[in-house]
Amino acid sequence: MEDEIIKPWVEKYMDWRDVTVETVGIDIVHQRVIYRRPGYEFDCVCPRRDWPKKFRKVEQ
Repeated sequence: MEDEIIKPWVEKYMDWRDVTVETVGIDIVHQRVIYRRPGYEFDCVCPRRDWPKKFRKVEQ
């Protein structure tokens, strides 16, 4: 989308199925988190309001 503004944000999180994902950034216009799943070639998105309900930060 042309009207996206992506703020970089790189962290590791665990989803509700215990799969580790890596965040790419936050689309501050559409209020969504962009992240990558292992073995999946496309970026995924999740609304920011749902992110803390579905993901937990992986402590390094």
